[in-house]
Amino acid sequence: MSLPAPCREVARPAVSAVRRWLLALLVAFPLAGFAEQEIEVIALRHRTLDQVLPALQPLLEPGGALSGMNDQLIVRASRRNREQIRQALAAIDTPPRRLLILVSQNRDVRAAEQGAELSGRVVIEQEGRVAQPPGGMAGGNRIEIRRGASVVTAQGGDWQGRQAIGGTQRVQVIEGGRASIQIGQSLPVALRQVAYGPQGAVVSEGIVYRDLGQGFYAAPRVSGDRVTLEISPQFDTPGDQGYGSASTQRLVTTITGRLGQWIELGGSSQSSQFGSSGNLSSLRAQSSDSRSVWLRVDELP
Repeated sequence: MSLPAPCREVARPAVSAVRRWLLALLVAFPLAGFAEQEIEVIALRHRTLDQVLPALQPLLEPGGALSGMNDQLIVRASRRNREQIRQALAAIDTPPRRLLILVSQNRDVRAAEQGAELSGRVVIEQEGRVAQPPGGMAGGNRIEIRRGASVVTAQGGDWQGRQAIGGTQRVQVIEGGRASIQIGQSLPVALRQVAYGPQGAVVSEGIVYRDLGQGFYAAPRVSGDRVTLEISPQFDTPGDQGYGSASTQRLVTTITGRLGQWIELGGSSQSSQFGSSGNLSSLRAQSSDSRSVWLRVDELP
């Protein structure tokens, strides 16, 4: 049995209105979630975007956005989240500290020799002689006994020497910056080159200069009263092996410590011993070469 025509015409508009109401309700709910988020531009005063963005990004709420340009921070978030970001930024966007970095590099060379020797000649009547040639010892005492043509010499030595070389470099830098300082001298070194061509070998000689310096490269970061540094100190001195030789020291490390305290970066130590003996002599020698590198970072007012 079918309904009358007037009843069918009344039911269709009612169903269509309900569908439109449900569709509008579904669309309105997602939009309401984003309606609270607004865009805010915050000008940076002391720090750069690269310094503040990594610290603020974890604070951003889901669906928000954080970017920047031209020393301005752009935040899209709810009012509550924007307030959290502003409070965190106030603690980060502060004037960078002024720091004074001091690096002390020292070298201590010690050497010692000990020995004894008996030498001379003894004449037996006039027919023959027994002789021990003198060797000579540094820093010793010598006793000589003569009787006629015979001479007997006794000597002993005890010598000690020490050479201390050191230097301290200092440089100012702002927190988060990079610093480098280098002082030293240039040593002439002979250079000989041989080039082969159509006419045979061509030899050219000249002088080049080798730079020997003392200094360091450092990049400090400060958190509270502690400092972390990436540092590479250098300590070069003329060598003991002759013309143009050099003794060098290099160190690359990352360390952390308190402001105002000396921190030992590292060092090296070498030692050697030498001994010899003969029929009427003996010699003992030893040497040591130690180096150390210390660092301190002070905060300037």
